[in-house]
Amino acid sequence: MEMSAGPPFWGTRAYIGIGSNMGDSAASLRAAALRLADLGTIAAASQVYETDPVGYEDQPVFLNAVVALDTTLAPETLLAGLHAIEAEFKRERSIRWGLRTLDLDLLVYGGSEIETPALTVPHPRAHEREFVLRPLADIAPDVQIRGVTVARLLSELPAQGVRATGHSLM
Repeated sequence: MEMSAGPPFWGTRAYIGIGSNMGDSAASLRAAALRLADLGTIAAASQVYETDPVGYEDQPVFLNAVVALDTTLAPETLLAGLHAIEAEFKRERSIRWGLRTLDLDLLVYGGSEIETPALTVPHPRAHEREFVLRPLADIAPDVQIRGVTVARLLSELPAQGVRATGHSLM
């Protein structure tokens, strides 16, 4: 779903994964997507997918989506902004891959490859997760992760319990 078609943009296109499995997840995803507009311009948004949990499986299903965000923020500043939005939604980091009111992941930042103690871009597991690739393919099938297009990565990945809800994010 294209969100804007204005003049050329001279920043960076970032792709942000959004997920939730606590409370009203659909409302949380929509509200978080709107908050992302404080960090740049929303260029596109995927549809919403229902996803079986990965890693820690004894929990409710997730809702996941991806937003394309045109931003002038540096990647570290963007990540800090994502963490601030998560905090507004009472995100707690107690169990790895556990329950989440909101999870915002910086998946791709332009064509950059970044490896610091605080940030890895592209996201280190994006290429192996259907709940990331399927919504990303909705809006950016030709974006490359590790030198391979999202569409190709998705086509080579076995099904992992990701189902379209038929609902748009915005």
